Amino acid sequence: MLLFLAAREGRLIGSADAFAVIEPPIARMSEWNAAMRVLPRDVRAIAWLARAWQFILPVAPVLIAMLVAVPLVLLHRANALTALVLILAGLTVLAGDMTVSVIRLAGELIRSGSANTTDNEIIGNELRGHCWTIAFGHALEPADVDRLSAEAFRRVSALTDAMLPEDPAFGSECLGVRVQSFAGRDARDALGSLPSLQRIPRTDWFVIGARTDFKRPDHEAVRPLSIVRLMLVATTLCVLVSAQVVASLERQACSTPGCDDRQLSYPWALRWIIEYVFFQFPESVTWQAQLLGLLVMVAVPVMVICVFMATRQRLRYRRARRDLMYDAIKRMAAQPAVAILVVNEAESKAVRDAFVARSPGLVPATGKVGGKAVTQLGVLGGARIVMAQSEQGTVGAGSMPWTVDNLVKNLDPVFLVLTGVCYGLDSRELDGGKQDIGDVVVATQLRAVEHRKVTTRADGSQYEITRGPRPETSSDLLSHARVLGHARQPAVHFGPVLSLNTLVNSAEERARLRALDEEAIAGEMEATGLYAAASQVKSDWIIVKGISDWGVEKADDFQAAAARNAADIVADLIVQIAPGAERGRAGSDVLES
Repeated sequence: MLLFLAAREGRLIGSADAFAVIEPPIARMSEWNAAMRVLPRDVRAIAWLARAWQFILPVAPVLIAMLVAVPLVLLHRANALTALVLILAGLTVLAGDMTVSVIRLAGELIRSGSANTTDNEIIGNELRGHCWTIAFGHALEPADVDRLSAEAFRRVSALTDAMLPEDPAFGSECLGVRVQSFAGRDARDALGSLPSLQRIPRTDWFVIGARTDFKRPDHEAVRPLSIVRLMLVATTLCVLVSAQVVASLERQACSTPGCDDRQLSYPWALRWIIEYVFFQFPESVTWQAQLLGLLVMVAVPVMVICVFMATRQRLRYRRARRDLMYDAIKRMAAQPAVAILVVNEAESKAVRDAFVARSPGLVPATGKVGGKAVTQLGVLGGARIVMAQSEQGTVGAGSMPWTVDNLVKNLDPVFLVLTGVCYGLDSRELDGGKQDIGDVVVATQLRAVEHRKVTTRADGSQYEITRGPRPETSSDLLSHARVLGHARQPAVHFGPVLSLNTLVNSAEERARLRALDEEAIAGEMEATGLYAAASQVKSDWIIVKGISDWGVEKADDFQAAAARNAADIVADLIVQIAPGAERGRAGSDVLES
């Protein structure tokens, strides 16, 4: 049953010849159980039974005795004695089991606080409480153990990302393996020589996932067990039930005419118990009531102390979680940001898909920077990735200059990337050039061709002179892009890119642009707006776009593929640059979810 359950929950690794079962941290078991609610009802029932049987077993004799005793009494009153014996027998078994459990718990608490506690016990409890562990495994060959251990760690990472919410209180991911977890002497003997395992000194435990940047769990920030309400309810029930027992005992024993009727009532018994709790020691007729009063007098203060300690732990937990939150905000404020600019929905979807492909489990989230809606794409290369969609062109409300200005003022990105689609000006088919549909263009220089002078020569012919700026792409960003573009498919082309507020879908206009600037390899509509806003604050920028058409007979058939090819280059560029390694260029903490 346990193997079946582990397989359905994704915790069974390997095959019939070599397998291992992993267990989530005890401190995260409630979160794991909540995540498993997506499983079929019968599997959830088995999971509940597997985890609750140790609590059901002690009360099972009482339940069985009552189920048998009640029908016996209903059938015939002569069976009352038999029914009473059954119930007493069940209660005796329950009392004995609880007594043994209390003694064992007390012994473990005493041993845990003594100097005789071994490192093996301390580390074992720590790993089982806060880390994933291999509960048991079967492997005959040492190579199988090494393979299972490495596969188990990969499975732990996948399950943690998919099923458990991110919680910095648990530190870095690791997997604990105990020597006794594996059946087979040869496999156990080989654990110390396996490359995937690191032994914890003076213990028989090994860990997978130890790194130089390993972060230990923050125990105070781990949610404590919610036992305060349970203790309060248990204490209240103890007092109320004890009062009822005292009232019954006194009523049976008080048969003389001098007894006061009020002393036989439940309110009197409740007041009598409360006086005992406050060490008043009131009189009673029976010694059983006196003994019960003494037991309540001891039990209630113990319960109060436990509630106090649990409440204190809860307050420490709240403070620790608060500190974690502020540390996270501080790290966010020190974490650089990269801004990606797109224009249409096809380009936006291509960017989202490219970043989700590189960060499994990423769910793009809508946010806000200044007055502009943005899409948060998680962290890549140590930097927060923020995508903003601009309106088309450079002159309308919400167009590229306004969008970039809002980002650089409120986000302070390390650099900006304009990506999406463009039209090629060096077509293999039309111009005998090197470009194909789907290739990627990286601008080395931007040429604003709308700022121009039109004049007439002496012979009466008309000609024009381009007078717009010709800014160059950031040399650092361009150097990384050239490395990525080497021998890549689809091909990556580097060269000047024309930018003008004209949607070109004309063979004559395309020919005019090619004649105007023979070096240009592509054209688009928004790059001058990017440059104009970024240059005001000296932000670095780069343009990476995919060729979706040639500026003639436009169609949307190739936009998605071309935009995705460009977005893949952008994602790889951010990974290679790793802007998170740069200190001192921090993104402001202005991203509102």
